[in-house]
Amino acid sequence: MAPSPSERLPTVPLRRLLAPLATAVVLLLSLAAPASASPVLADDHYKWFYWAGPLLVVSLIGLLLLIALGYYVRVLRPKWRGTKAS
Repeated sequence: MAPSPSERLPTVPLRRLLAPLATAVVLLLSLAAPASASPVLADDHYKWFYWAGPLLVVSLIGLLLLIALGYYVRVLRPKWRGTKAS
């Protein structure tokens, strides 16, 4: 049986949902515009720090995978098995 109109959750206007996203995009683009106009700083004097980029990307991917695995183990698996989540 469908819930009556008084029992349904109120709908949120789309404008209210998109406003923070649009604000974040405009802020990001306005702050990144000066960086795109500047010359490249990583010339031959700064080649030594290029090794850190791939290391940071691999670390971030590992962190995201571990967070997803922890969420699965602590929340989703107990929920799907019918036990209480810790």
